[in-house]
Amino acid sequence: MTSNAGFVGDEAGPSKTLSELFSANVGDDSRIDATSFAQMVNENRSNLPRSVIMKVTNYIDRNKDGYVTLEEIEKMEAEDIEKVAKKAGVTRGQLAMFNKGYQRVGNFILTKDQQKLAYGDQYNCCPPPIGILLISLAQIGVYIYYGQLSGEWFNISKEVIDSPISFLPTRRREAWRFITYMFAHAGLEHVLFNVLVQMILAIPLEMVHGGLRIGGIYFGGVIAGSLASSVVDPSVALVGGSGGTYALLTAQIANVIINGDVMDKFYRILRVVITVVLLVFDFGYSIYRRFQPQVAGVDVSFIAHVAGGIAGVTLGLVLLKNFKQSLADKIWFWIAIILYVAFIIFAVVWNVLYPDFPTQVV
Repeated sequence: MTSNAGFVGDEAGPSKTLSELFSANVGDDSRIDATSFAQMVNENRSNLPRSVIMKVTNYIDRNKDGYVTLEEIEKMEAEDIEKVAKKAGVTRGQLAMFNKGYQRVGNFILTKDQQKLAYGDQYNCCPPPIGILLISLAQIGVYIYYGQLSGEWFNISKEVIDSPISFLPTRRREAWRFITYMFAHAGLEHVLFNVLVQMILAIPLEMVHGGLRIGGIYFGGVIAGSLASSVVDPSVALVGGSGGTYALLTAQIANVIINGDVMDKFYRILRVVITVVLLVFDFGYSIYRRFQPQVAGVDVSFIAHVAGGIAGVTLGLVLLKNFKQSLADKIWFWIAIILYVAFIIFAVVWNVLYPDFPTQVV
């Protein structure tokens, strides 16, 4: 008779595969009775309903001898997941959870247990999460082009400022500049910071919330950044994707606001701490760059960072998936929409009607 009294519980983590769980608990006779096996799975896959656990356990024990062996588990794991789920009478996501648990990205980005469970169903490789990746590659390409053109790799060059993509208040009638400035950067550390941060943040966010939602937050931050700079700091040039990067950073805070009470506490705190540290570090450096001696004959605005950060919170409350719904969340949703739209309208009207814009940047 096999003894299975000391099952590996939650401290082992639900990321262990089914085979690993079996091997950690099996006795000398290389098998576990079906009831004890179901108990073991229940202790390590606590998000799964007991009925689902029993259905899959019964499927594994196809010879109906009342025992589960490693051979039977590996045979099930080798089968097509769609076919197994259909035959066992469970969903694909439930079977994925039964077999492998949820991935670490689910801990950091996903929230409620039910959503972690359904991660396999939510993630769709078509399209893959490459939206911000493509933007980052374009930014690197533009940086290399102007670096070769000017011979200046570590500071902003006159060629970048005079390019058709930088934002210059004196040429604000060229409306594309309110967006295209995100492709030009003020030096190596500028482009590296933006690209690294937005890649680290955006890819897992896209996997959960979708590329369109994350792209909307990013471009919303970019547009808010250029509009705010044109209103608050209209005498300086603007380059860099920091408006979008800051929007992705503060979208983490928006995610905590709408989903915080169903997030894992550790990852909720970690998310906020990382966001604050990055914001403080980069914003301080941006202020330094704004008021240091001029490079390429112009100053570069930092207002886009502030506006992008505010846009990230407001648009995050609107665009990120809300894994729970409450009256407070709906109130936040409409407050965020009203604030963002009101700012955009005000800034556009200001740019169209304000008569005293400077005739040159300083």
